[in-house]
Amino acid sequence: MTFNRTSTLFSLAFALVASAAVSTPAFAQKAATATTVKIGYFNLALVKAKSPAGDSDQLKNQAEGQLRRDIETGQKAIEKAKTDKKTDAEIKDIVKQVQTELAAKQQALFQLVQQATLQDTQRLVQAVSSVAKKKGLDLIVDANSVYVGGKEVLDKGIDVTQDVVEAVNPMAAIEKAGETK
Repeated sequence: MTFNRTSTLFSLAFALVASAAVSTPAFAQKAATATTVKIGYFNLALVKAKSPAGDSDQLKNQAEGQLRRDIETGQKAIEKAKTDKKTDAEIKDIVKQVQTELAAKQQALFQLVQQATLQDTQRLVQAVSSVAKKKGLDLIVDANSVYVGGKEVLDKGIDVTQDVVEAVNPMAAIEKAGETK
């Protein structure tokens, strides 16, 4: 009997909370209104290709190359220990040392690449924000990342790719001026 009473009380409480949530203005949905939004778009791949914003990509490639060289060096040290007829215990110690050194280097390189990526992202966001403000745009998107309505964005939006390139890399504006002469 208590179970039914508790169950009924729970149902009643849930119904009261649910009805209060629906009728409370804080939970009410905002009515859709037509507004004009100025949209711009840019090609992120082109911006990266034409600016130093790709520093983290270059650093990542260098880090991967360095790790490969370090792995090869470690493997050579292990092979040398085997050819020098070191004991199994000595070889295990060398393997452990190589693994420890590689793990430390990998972690350090990962942090370095992560920091460079963060700086690149911040530089790009600042450049896009600056362009949006100068052009009076409400929204700027990467043209290649629009899944729905992309054609409409490209047809009605403003291409600010070159502006973003120049904001990220001021030398690009000088190079562009030299090309047009």
